[in-house]
Amino acid sequence: MKRMKKRHIAIRNGTLLSLALLGIGAGIYFLYPDRRAASSAEVSAVPTPYSDRHITLNAIIADPRFSDLRFFRKEKSVASVRSPLPKSELRAAPSSSENGTWLWTPLLEITPEYRASIIKGAAENGVRTIYLSLDSYLDIFVLPEGEEKEAKREAFDRALEAFIREAHAEGLSVDAEGGWRNWAESGHEYKAFAILDYAAEYNRTHAEKLRGLQYDIEPYLLSYYKGSERAVLRNFIALTHAIVGRLEGSDLELSMVIPEFYDGTSDLAPRFFYGPRYAYAFDHLLNALDRRPGSRIIVMAYRSSALGENGSIAIAEGEVAAAVGRKTTIVVAQETAGDLPPHITFHGRPRSYYDEQTRLIERAFANKESFGGLATHYVNTFLTLR
Repeated sequence: MKRMKKRHIAIRNGTLLSLALLGIGAGIYFLYPDRRAASSAEVSAVPTPYSDRHITLNAIIADPRFSDLRFFRKEKSVASVRSPLPKSELRAAPSSSENGTWLWTPLLEITPEYRASIIKGAAENGVRTIYLSLDSYLDIFVLPEGEEKEAKREAFDRALEAFIREAHAEGLSVDAEGGWRNWAESGHEYKAFAILDYAAEYNRTHAEKLRGLQYDIEPYLLSYYKGSERAVLRNFIALTHAIVGRLEGSDLELSMVIPEFYDGTSDLAPRFFYGPRYAYAFDHLLNALDRRPGSRIIVMAYRSSALGENGSIAIAEGEVAAAVGRKTTIVVAQETAGDLPPHITFHGRPRSYYDEQTRLIERAFANKESFGGLATHYVNTFLTLR
């Protein structure tokens, strides 16, 4: 695999959040210096991104009742819980080229008016898929069994079905999204399985179906990551293999979000053994996802310029090249959020400039079968580009 040098992505000091910190956002991105030009090293800090400010506490803390994963092995197959329903006639037709965006607002906080505005705005701006955060389902999952839990789950089902129905009517598909930095760590893995089981059962029992399931875990943000890189990344790969296995029999497509340095272009992600294979995290991830053909890796190639040695094309081309001939495609993600360094985000720039740069990315990878399209973080700020 060709290893392309590139500037390290911004990362945060991922100290576990307390309730007080959740109110103001916590963690810090640190911009690591370019290894080609250490003399011009730039170090700055920016606030925690929108996704962390809207994460539910139950996606962060561990509930010891579920730390023993035998709980999930004892569970009946979700396929047998209720009779499956047919696929919706309104389901968006599959597209060979991704154009997705994230919506972080907790599902039950999405009003009908807000839902209509987001979906219509996304459709009018060329979006084909919305990655809808379902982390807040964990607030229901941890409740004791009983009428209250069942009522809240039914309300969650109705809200999700209404969102998907409206998205389908506008020609959009919807992926369930979940994840936080500690989900691959011991005692926290159940969160990934809880979201998976919910999404799989939802699809088996509803006409308006999710297209897929996405995980955005980012374990390199853990406060103890530095010095424990290999162990943490090994946990992430192990969880990915477990997710792929648990999805067997489901119609959900799978995607994983990663930073641009998992392919060994940074000391932040060294090679490590997983089984007998000694490789970088990106290579291990490809091997895991290739077990489920049609999977995607979404690379956060966050730069406000497509060209140049530190542009989005340069920092994503290693991943696109490595996936040629594989069963997994690479989606190149861009950033539009505010409060980020200008070389990272398109925030505040004209929409015409964003369109120009993303067209350059598409043209650069157009002849690569492994290129799966684009994603933009995140829908609210993307729709403000003028």
